[in-house]
Amino acid sequence: MKKMVFVAVSLVTLLTGCAGQMAATNATMKFNMDVVDNRYARGGLTIAMAPVYAVTTVADYMVLNPIEFWTGENAVTQKQSIYDVKGEDYIKINDQLDDDLKTAPIKPLN
Repeated sequence: MKKMVFVAVSLVTLLTGCAGQMAATNATMKFNMDVVDNRYARGGLTIAMAPVYAVTTVADYMVLNPIEFWTGENAVTQKQSIYDVKGEDYIKINDQLDDDLKTAPIKPLN
């Protein structure tokens, strides 16, 4: 039973964490760009900060993006989930779905 719960939680996390605002990684990148004004120094800093980028990317994919998906709002930026932003909508299916399947099922954390 524990294995099934682990597999289910892992799948939910992996399937919903692929896209999002990448708030932690973007904040790290902003810090990187704000530290120094020289492109070569920024490049060097990016290489030096590679472990930090690895951690923030994992945090985004495994924690922040799934929260964004399930709540409809990014926990860091407080902005609407990218999954709910209006796009071109080449394939339209919302008119055929129950209203519960059109919005995030969990209230935002704030």
